[in-house]
Amino acid sequence: MNDLFALPGNVVGGTLGAGTDIIGGTLGTGSDVLGGGDQFRLTDLVSGEFSIETSKLALVHAHSVHVRDFAQLEINEQQSVAAALGAMPGSVPPRPDQAAMVGELALLRGPRFDHAYIMGQIKGHEELLANNSQAINSDADAAIRRVATLSVPTIETHLAILHRLRAGLASV
Repeated sequence: MNDLFALPGNVVGGTLGAGTDIIGGTLGTGSDVLGGGDQFRLTDLVSGEFSIETSKLALVHAHSVHVRDFAQLEINEQQSVAAALGAMPGSVPPRPDQAAMVGELALLRGPRFDHAYIMGQIKGHEELLANNSQAINSDADAAIRRVATLSVPTIETHLAILHRLRAGLASV
């Protein structure tokens, strides 16, 4: 990678594995994963799917190599997060507003794509940050709180990267 991604706190990026001991035990599979954290899980999976779908577009449509690098990082991370939550990427669809944005992004190319992708990622990461921060301080089970605790620093790091990317595009 390059210096743009050399930030501390990238705990999730490819390291969670398939729901194994990094978060304190096997999470299992199936619809009852993580017990009482169904809303947290669903929100994270829906946001993750949006991120994967838009990032796959970025690999093809983005003008900036930095945007493409971030997109690959995001795909890898969201696949790991889905596995940690006991799901497969694509197991839940994005929300209708997110699906509409995927459709809009599919029509864009180059710098216009880069800007729209980054803005969508910032919004998505802000939503994920709120969901994970809330879960840390909730009465959710310990596995949910561990996933959220590991995710928050990574989400914050990604937001810092995205804001730098946005600033870099503004100067072009």
